[in-house]
Amino acid sequence: MRVRLQTDQLRAVLDSHGAELVSLQNSTGKELLWSAGTQWPRHAPVLFPIIGRLANDTLHHDGRDYPMPQHGFARDNQFAVLETTAHTARFFLRNNPSTETMFPFPFTLESSWSVNGPTLQLIFTLTNTGPAPMPACLGWHPAFRWDPSPGWQLQFDEEETAAVRRVNAQVQLMPGGHPSPVHRRVLTLTEDLFTDGAIIFESVKSNTVQYVSPAGPLLDLAFDDFLQFAVWKQTDADFVCLEPWAGLPAPASYRGELLASPGQMIVQPGEELSFSCGVTAHP
Repeated sequence: MRVRLQTDQLRAVLDSHGAELVSLQNSTGKELLWSAGTQWPRHAPVLFPIIGRLANDTLHHDGRDYPMPQHGFARDNQFAVLETTAHTARFFLRNNPSTETMFPFPFTLESSWSVNGPTLQLIFTLTNTGPAPMPACLGWHPAFRWDPSPGWQLQFDEEETAAVRRVNAQVQLMPGGHPSPVHRRVLTLTEDLFTDGAIIFESVKSNTVQYVSPAGPLLDLAFDDFLQFAVWKQTDADFVCLEPWAGLPAPASYRGELLASPGQMIVQPGEELSFSCGVTAHP
């Protein structure tokens, strides 16, 4: 089911399959999202309950093995539609027999969307409904249009001088850090910047980035409640992904149980966590 939210300054289309944003247009009708072309057939997936990829695509817990696909299963599940209005929508996923073959933890995950003027607001609410601590990561993976002409930038609202992390070809965290490619709060976006995959700000200081095209600013992405942030693009594809994360991919060398994996959130029984972010489109 597709849901349309609209103001006179913004139009958004959401799909209940994966609770995915599939279109975002500014006040002039300019499409901001990637078209889900053949190089990467998605628009803005939700990453849960892992980010990246586990070794051998296998989750280990309590002496048992569970198959787990890259970036988890939320992006490929049908969410229930709880509510829709002209300006709001709520989607809901809970554990079910299918998810339990991959992730042996009871949970609920709700995504609430709203539009106000030029801004699309998104709030994730994750709850551990089981009796034991639950490991989890949660991320949003929107892909915005880009082209290879000079002048594309990300402008952070804080200096980002700390070393960044990288992942291997299996989207597993590599050891060590790399010098920050951000200079005076600006990350210049070029094709060769992503030769080694995603750039991960492990403890991002900024709360907002502005995505700037050669013609001027396109959008602001705010991510107050997320502690990590990643930037990625597929080689020779006309998009850049700006990704607020709560948690990190498992290290490439890790083979243990998910509960003990570095970078995981541990959600206690009955605990509810909320993460918000927002996209403000420029005309």
